[in-house]
Amino acid sequence: MSAPSSGLMRRFFSCLSARSSGVAGDAASSDSDGDGPHGGEDIISGLPDDVLSSIVSLLPIKEAARTAVLSSRWRRLWASNPLVLDDMDLLLNNPSHVGAVTATVSAAMRAHPGPFRSVSLTCYFSDADKHVLRRWIRVLAAKGAKELVLNNIPWAGLDLLPGALLECRSLQRLRISDWRFPDTSGAPALPRGAAAALPRLRELVLGRTIIQEQDLDRVLASSPMLKTLVFVLSSGVPAQVRLSSRSLWCVVFWHSAAEELAVVAAPLLERIIIQTSSSSCASRWGMRIKIGSASVLQALGFLNPSCHELQIGETVIKVGNKKAAPDAVVPSVKILALSVQFGVGSKARMVSCFLECFPNIETLHVRSIPDRGATSKDGNSEFWSEIDSVECVKGSINKVVIHGFQWENCEVEFLKSILEGAKMLQKIHILQDPNISVSEGDVNGTLSLLASLNKGVELVILAAGQGYGIWTYEVASDLSRNDPFDCQN
Repeated sequence: MSAPSSGLMRRFFSCLSARSSGVAGDAASSDSDGDGPHGGEDIISGLPDDVLSSIVSLLPIKEAARTAVLSSRWRRLWASNPLVLDDMDLLLNNPSHVGAVTATVSAAMRAHPGPFRSVSLTCYFSDADKHVLRRWIRVLAAKGAKELVLNNIPWAGLDLLPGALLECRSLQRLRISDWRFPDTSGAPALPRGAAAALPRLRELVLGRTIIQEQDLDRVLASSPMLKTLVFVLSSGVPAQVRLSSRSLWCVVFWHSAAEELAVVAAPLLERIIIQTSSSSCASRWGMRIKIGSASVLQALGFLNPSCHELQIGETVIKVGNKKAAPDAVVPSVKILALSVQFGVGSKARMVSCFLECFPNIETLHVRSIPDRGATSKDGNSEFWSEIDSVECVKGSINKVVIHGFQWENCEVEFLKSILEGAKMLQKIHILQDPNISVSEGDVNGTLSLLASLNKGVELVILAAGQGYGIWTYEVASDLSRNDPFDCQN
């Protein structure tokens, strides 16, 4: 909440407390009109209804419900404003009274006529009480919920979402965490012209949620307005993610992986965002990324040679590949992001292989993955001998961003190759690794070397937190951002 809003809310609560203290009986007895200061100046009631409605919409559910006891006017305002409900507000105040929280949520859902603008529920009851969740979801469907967050506490004993969730036809945004997605086998793929099961869904976030391949396929097929699909902290289920959707714009794998991500038929898909830690790549996670039909794909990454295998058309991209097949390039991509262990030759050589597949890149992001082995301090200039001749380096890249720069020779050699070959380059942004310490002399020496090859390129050095915020999946999936990898403030 912004500072002005916070000040307004503090003033509102102070007036509310003054008005309700010591006059409970009067408030009840004067329920018919709701006017009058009751012994003090009533500042809030002098505001017009539309302003009061906006105030009520910002209140936590507990405080919003308190306003309804003041007068019929407040009850009318609460009921006429789309409901915003987050039961975490209640849970934090009643951690040992789960039953009371459940009753309060149920009562609020019954009392409010709808629509429900935003509802966030944390399920903390056992399988024996699963009827409560089913009832809540039916109410959400009946009263037009637009945004829904369902968080689960799995050790409580309930893990399978009710199938009634698929009947919430008003939903526009859905985020579920720590659940098993309901079985959709009872709802076969929709025939052409049939009504969609989730006709308004625009964003689906699956956090630590198990969803089977066929269920994901059906969700994509039955959500004709779905633009954003996000996997958070999920691994291996589903094993195959096949993107077949006429509406999908953005797919995010946030510390998540499948065996295969295949772009089958996604004519509007513009972004594939992958954030995978180096530790997970070093362990059991690996993913093949198959790009078949993606004619408008504009942003892709972070591709990591340590855990990602790239296939374009029928061609698997490997070191030494001679891509004679015309379907082995994706000319629409303008923003590419790579994660590279610069000091490991087998991984570093994949950089030029990946770059060859995207001839029209304008912005290149490169994340430097630490490698503490002996080779990490070497220049390894032979790794980059091909970079300056790659088509996109010569003809289209105008901005390079290095994330986690450690001032090692192999990183500097990469930048030298880019500077020597790039004809359209205008900017290089270097974001330093916050976990390393480099002497001022080494930094100045490197900058002098790069400046000698500068050719008028703007070189910007940024320390951690200096001008760049934290990259989150919310930032990455924000379709209003021109560059999903750029979290510059």
